[in-house]
Amino acid sequence: MYQQKPDLLKKLSDIVAEPTAHGSGEKFVFRKNEDMPNASTQVAFGHFRLGEVCEEHVHPTMFEYFFFIEGEGTYIIEEEEYHLKPNSFLEIPAGVKHSLHADKGVNLKFVYWGVAVEK
Repeated sequence: MYQQKPDLLKKLSDIVAEPTAHGSGEKFVFRKNEDMPNASTQVAFGHFRLGEVCEEHVHPTMFEYFFFIEGEGTYIIEEEEYHLKPNSFLEIPAGVKHSLHADKGVNLKFVYWGVAVEK
């Protein structure tokens, strides 16, 4: 029988912000890889202030998914620019170069998660 765990429901206000792995912006991690019995690598809320940039990088074995809630910015995937607006969803396939830019005049807020794939 299923037993409810106290951490199944989390509030953003109860999570301590931490820097992203790329040194820009901040994230509030809902679940880490070790917390999930599946191929998910992380589920988090992200916040980039105007002017912050996540430098170009590649995840060879992970897809990333973003849902943008507030603000505007630019995602560059394999040298193609994607304009980010609220209520937009973006998928980044494994193995492609990408970078995130909070460059449109306001802060950028989003939910994002990763899913591992086999090499």
